[in-house]
Amino acid sequence: MFISHKSNVLQTVHETEWQCRRNAKGQTKAEYWTWLARITDAEGVITYPSEIFTIVECRDEDVQTRLNQLDDYVPMLSNDIIYNIKWHDIKQTVIVNEQEIQTHLIGDDVTRDARLLAEMWERVRNKRNKLLAETDWIVTQAVEKGESVSDSWKTYRESLRNVPDINNNVVVEQSIVWPAKP
Repeated sequence: MFISHKSNVLQTVHETEWQCRRNAKGQTKAEYWTWLARITDAEGVITYPSEIFTIVECRDEDVQTRLNQLDDYVPMLSNDIIYNIKWHDIKQTVIVNEQEIQTHLIGDDVTRDARLLAEMWERVRNKRNKLLAETDWIVTQAVEKGESVSDSWKTYRESLRNVPDINNNVVVEQSIVWPAKP
């Protein structure tokens, strides 16, 4: 199994080196073969230019089984796989299912937790925006009638807009304090 990593952060995994390199470069197959032809000399020797990632072959570990164990660290975002996993050239000892194992692949808790927090705040902002949109009719109706919006609705809408600022230290979605609808 071939692994590409940048500063030890896992980028792509594939059974063949060329596919791993192609995926790390973000190229289609046609783009990859065109690129490869450009860096191959007359004798057929490939002169890889400096790349911003490293490709290693992992023969001493079942990479797919280990990635399955690190499922929490591998989210699918649209069609992209994002790895919150670090590669170590020298195997590390970790506990998996109450057993010590030696592995090259270690979950990066800091990166995963930051991603989970960002995803949580995206859900919170989406909910806030939905709640604001649900009250737009009140503002529209007041404007159409030439009246002002009541203070309770103004306060509610302002409180919704302030949800991220008021709850900026919250790390658990269930702890978000939502204003009461008038």
